[in-house]
Parts: sequence; C-alpha cells; structure tokens
Amino acid sequence: MGHGKETPRQKMIGLMYLFLTALMALNVSKDVLNSFILVGESLEKTIKNYESKNEKLYQEFEKQHTLNPDKVGEWMEEANKVRKSAEELFKMLEGHKMGLAVYAEGPEAPAVASGEFNIKLLDQKDNIDKGGEYFGELGKKHGVEIKKAINEYQELLLERIPKSEKELRHNIEVVLETHDHPDPEGGAPHSWVSATFEHIPLIADFVILSKLQTDVKNMETDVANYLFNQITAGDFKVNAMAATVIPNSSYILKGSEYAADVFLAAYDSTQAPSILVGNYKENEDGTFNMVGSYDSLIVEGGRGKYKVNTSSTGTKEWGGLIRITAPDGGIQMYPFKESYQVAIPSLVVSPTKMNVFYYGIENPVAISVPGIPANDIKPRIASGATINKVKDGYIVKPTKRTGNVSVQVYADINGTQKSMGAMEFRIKTVPSPIAKVMGQASGSISQAMLSNAPSVYAELEDFVFDLKFVITKFTLVAQDGIYTREYISKGSQFTNEQKGAIKAAKRGSRITIENIEAKGPDGIDKPLSPIVFKLK
Repeated sequence: MGHGKETPRQKMIGLMYLFLTALMALNVSKDVLNSFILVGESLEKTIKNYESKNEKLYQEFEKQHTLNPDKVGEWMEEANKVRKSAEELFKMLEGHKMGLAVYAEGPEAPAVASGEFNIKLLDQKDNIDKGGEYFGELGKKHGVEIKKAINEYQELLLERIPKSEKELRHNIEVVLETHDHPDPEGGAPHSWVSATFEHIPLIADFVILSKLQTDVKNMETDVANYLFNQITAGDFKVNAMAATVIPNSSYILKGSEYAADVFLAAYDSTQAPSILVGNYKENEDGTFNMVGSYDSLIVEGGRGKYKVNTSSTGTKEWGGLIRITAPDGGIQMYPFKESYQVAIPSLVVSPTKMNVFYYGIENPVAISVPGIPANDIKPRIASGATINKVKDGYIVKPTKRTGNVSVQVYADINGTQKSMGAMEFRIKTVPSPIAKVMGQASGSISQAMLSNAPSVYAELEDFVFDLKFVITKFTLVAQDGIYTREYISKGSQFTNEQKGAIKAAKRGSRITIENIEAKGPDGIDKPLSPIVFKLK
C-alpha cells in the first residue's frame, strides 16, 4: 500500500499495522488481535477529520459560487464530480465491511447486529481464510471490484489535474496504486487483491478497508483544494502593501482647499512592472500603447522612481503606461496621468518608514526642498543623533535612547547657506521580539516536533524594519516524575540534555522555556517572555 505525504498520525497508524501483522505471523495471542481495533479506531478518527475538512471546503465553494457564479461555476462543478465519486467509493468500501462480516459470521453476527459494522464485536478475528474467500480472485472476487473502482476513481482525479502539477499527480498515483506486488523470492508477482486481502487475519481485512477509505478521503481533500485554488489562479498575486496618498495638488495656495485620496496599494515584490513615461493612445479594442519616444522608470518595491529637473514654476503634467505580465502570460497595460506644481522653495522633511527614530539602528530619511537640487541641501543635527548622506536620502542614528532630536535643514542658494526650517523627531528603543520554536510562541505541540526543533529564535512582529535578533541563552523547564528540572542553554540551540528531557516528558505535561534573552542590532540584551508548551 503506497502513500503520498502523510501526517505523523498516519505514519504511526501504518507502523502499528505493520507491527501487528508481523506479530500475527508468529501466532501470538488474541490480545494482539484485539490491538488491531486501536488501528481501526485511529483510522476512523482520521476519516472523520477529512470529512470535516472537506465539508468546510465545499461550504466555502458554495459561498464563493453565490458571490460570483460565473467565476466559480466551472471549478465547483468539477469539485462536485470529485465529491460524488469519492462518496460512492467510500460507501462501497463501507458496504464491504458489512458484507465481509455477514459472510464470515452470518447475518446474526454481533458485529452487524446494530445495522452498522462494529469492529469490537467481531468474533473470528484470527480467521485467515474468510477474507481470501470474500475478496480473492478465486472466491467472490469483491477485491477485483474494489480494485476496478479505485482505478476509476484515480483516473477521474488525474483527468482534473494538469500534467504540470507533477507532485499532486504523483501523490494520486502512489496513494491509490493497485499494482501487482513482486515476489521477494523471485517467483510470480502477487496480484494487488491477493497481496492486500488474502492470507491475513480477518480483522486485518477490516482495517485495510478503513485504510482505503482514508486514502479516498485524503485524495478527495487534495484535489478539491486544488480546484478551489483555481478560482483565483488567474488573479494577480500580491505579497506586499503600502499606504499611498494622492493629493488633488502638491501645491496649495492659502485659502484654497486641500484634498487627497488615501488607500493601500498592493503589489508583487517578486515581479517588478515596467513603467513607461511619455505619450500613449487608446486603441479601438480598449488596449493601450505608447507613441513617440518615451522613458522607463527604475522600479523599487513596486514603485517607479520618477525624477525630473525643474527650471520654471507652474503646473507640470506627465503620464504613461504601467506594463505588467498577467498570470496567464499575457501583457496588461494600465494608463496613468499626474501633475504637480513647481513653486518657490519650502522645506519638506519626511521619514521614509516612521515618525520616530529608533536607537541603535539606521533610520532612513528623505529630505528635499522643492526647487533646490539635492546636492545643495545640507541637513544637520546639533546633538542626540548623527546624520549621513546615502544613495537614496539620509541615514539618522540616534546617540541617546530617549528624548527628541531636531533635524535642521540648510540650502545653498546663490553661494549662501540659508535655513529652510527644522523638524522634531522622538527617539525610541527597538521593541522586544517574541521568542518562538517551530513557528509557535505557546500552545500545544507534538513531542516529536519539539524534540526535533533545532533552536529557539526571536521574531519581531509588526515592525517597520526587518531586524535580526540572536538568542543568547534560555532555560528549559521539564517535569521529571514529581520533580521539576531546569536545563540551561548558553545559546539558541537546544542541548542534547534538553532534547532528552523533552523526549522523556509525558504527553500532556508542560514544557516551559524561560529566562530567554536576545540581542538585537542595537546591542541591547532584551529579556523575552517565556514559551509554555503542552505536549500532545
């Protein structure tokens, strides 16, 4: 029985089944036979989990179809075909549980007395003949029917998955495989039906039927999710957003009204658009193209960098086309037009990421004075911070942890330095990050995941800078019987002693990681909040 990607729970069930089958070959007691019940019950729980996930997914299909039937209809129809086929195969396998029980123990058997199969009430758990008689190619051949149904289900799923989706197609082919099994001693290969159902205890046949039902639900989930994702496959993908303000004018006379549009601009940081500046025209089919000579802007962070020297005052107009590759490979053109006012000099100082300066790090600042070339602008900070020129502006580094600093700007005008004004900024320290292990800062975690975690790391969430912190030490607290023991690490990595304590801890017990300290780019050791995990 092949498998695609499996959860730790599925792997555990598979290993348990193989172990119990090996024990059966040694003719061990009925207590071992009864252990198959544990595997069967675990599979039933896995099936219910898949059913719950699938039901939520189909409900979301219905919701999206209500909102946009034209866009969702095609994919919902395909998903319903998958759903119907999966339900039919699942019910067929469930019916064979009843059929096998009746064949083996009669219609009055306790295992089917309630009208549904109950594995706990099976009497002939160790019978190794009935399964082969019921499923075998020399018997009632129900195994042949199951193989045919699985192959048809596999084919239906593969028809809906393009060949470019190699991983998903591979998983379908592996999880739902029904190939013959080679003889390890070099003899004739064993048929899938024989290798799957024959010469094993009767109770194992029921567990295998549940395993096949799990595979059916597993692949239904994967394919239905793929179809759902196709609803937005043709949409433009964005992974970054930026606040954007577009005023009605960049120069306002006293007494007039100022208005602006404020919105979030979304863009794909992995695919920069081409921004063409110049004249353009709209064609009869609604498309656009540039005419005459035009320039291309440098694009950084999804934004085109437009610069032009101004030698006269007044209203200046400009525009062009934004060209971007669509998800289907086609080219989309978006026109834009803008204007600005050139006026007499007035000071403009704006931080590029925040309204404060953070101690210990480089704070980027853009400083400009309309009408004055950038090379003629001379910003100064008298005390509390340093300011240095860089390629795209200036960098401010506070020399004190709290208080205010004043950025004073001067400009060279006709060989004379004149003050353009000043602006005050607050100084703050960088906030403390959050300590995490395997992406979690608390809650339940599997013992296997925690014991295999390489380290504790610090993550600064919802902050304007991407700063890196290094864990310098932490203490792991674990329960050892009735006592609590502490294990210290002098860095971010878990020690072998700590990993051993995690592996020795009981499920349901708590593992606490405390006394965590991290050092950031400001050089300050910051104590972090403890992490409390409950092992599951």
